[in-house]
Amino acid sequence: MEKLRIKLEKWVNGGYCLAHHDGHAVFVEGGIPGETVDITLSKQGKKEWFGIVATVIEPSPLRIPSDCPVYLECGGCSYRHISYEEELKLKTSLLEFMFPNAKGKIEVSFGPSEGYRNNVQWQVEGNQIGFFAKNSHNIIPSSSNHCKNVDKRLLLDETNEIWKQNQIRRSKWNQKQTPHPIQTRIHKKNQNHSLIQKKEKPISLRLSQDKVVFYDLEETNFHFLNTKLKVPSKGFFQINQFLLDTWIQTIKRLLPIEANVLELFCGCGTIGIALRDQIKTLHGIESHDKSIQYAKQNAKTNGVNSFVYEVMDLYLKPLPKYLNKYSTWIVNPPRAGLSKGLIESVAHLQPKTILYSSCNPNTLRRDTTSMEELGYQIDSLHLFDFFPRTNHYEALVRLQK
Repeated sequence: MEKLRIKLEKWVNGGYCLAHHDGHAVFVEGGIPGETVDITLSKQGKKEWFGIVATVIEPSPLRIPSDCPVYLECGGCSYRHISYEEELKLKTSLLEFMFPNAKGKIEVSFGPSEGYRNNVQWQVEGNQIGFFAKNSHNIIPSSSNHCKNVDKRLLLDETNEIWKQNQIRRSKWNQKQTPHPIQTRIHKKNQNHSLIQKKEKPISLRLSQDKVVFYDLEETNFHFLNTKLKVPSKGFFQINQFLLDTWIQTIKRLLPIEANVLELFCGCGTIGIALRDQIKTLHGIESHDKSIQYAKQNAKTNGVNSFVYEVMDLYLKPLPKYLNKYSTWIVNPPRAGLSKGLIESVAHLQPKTILYSSCNPNTLRRDTTSMEELGYQIDSLHLFDFFPRTNHYEALVRLQK
């Protein structure tokens, strides 16, 4: 791959530093603004190039030695070459750039920068376990036993009891597969024969109270803020075990007293049930039937009998008119953000307060811009660093009309 010497200009979203060369914008991983570096180009488009730092020629005073032997090769982290303090400043400045009216007003919440993940999915090939290398299906050797982001109880190698349990599961799973698996690798041996190797099932682990479970097969139990929740197998739950309470408490602080709440993308009911003492009525909507079943069960377990939960595809069409009685919305969508239909629903149903939590600041900015055009104003913006050492974070805004 082609190499290039370049001077880095500024931080941009995605964990990149921006530079320019020969009329091209160059997005570089592993650098710091002001540095002169040699990079290896990984992708060259007509307008944009992408590269990874190979050698630092003129280092920044902010550079520190990485504490991970596979940093950049893995691609899971973006900022292990700067201090965590600098990372928080960086993430705050990037969010301020997207929301300039909030400059100097963003509340930042963070916890320990290591061991924060309560779940992980390890890839498997033969006796190799770990993360895929960036932009490939090649497993990084031993990454499963030294990743600093993952709780130590979820780390894994061939001697681990969970690995042994998984070998039994994997054997049973492989026996059930059809002769034509979803992903195959074909190695031609001659014109008449080929060897087809099946993709092996990942090892999906999650902390469930005091034990580790295979979350693709088993439900998970969480206890927090005087709330007991069960999450279905494969069900979504926030991954940062240290910031969940802070996030929920902040939403509570922003929520009107005796609120009538429409909770969109409610999952198994996490937010509304945790804030049940401050909510008068709640209607939760989620597209996954199993999650709604668990939301109903979780509500009863926590002494709530008045909340209503409904299965509905929130990307398919606008919300029905009968939901106009809910003056407060809590929305926590996936990275895709809100659909045009949901923005139309905001215009038609006219909620007074919208609390929007997002793991994608780009779609958050897009959606809040649309709502500002409808007369809403952002009066609160919070950054929760759910994903330390990576380029990701959670942002929470309150919009009011």
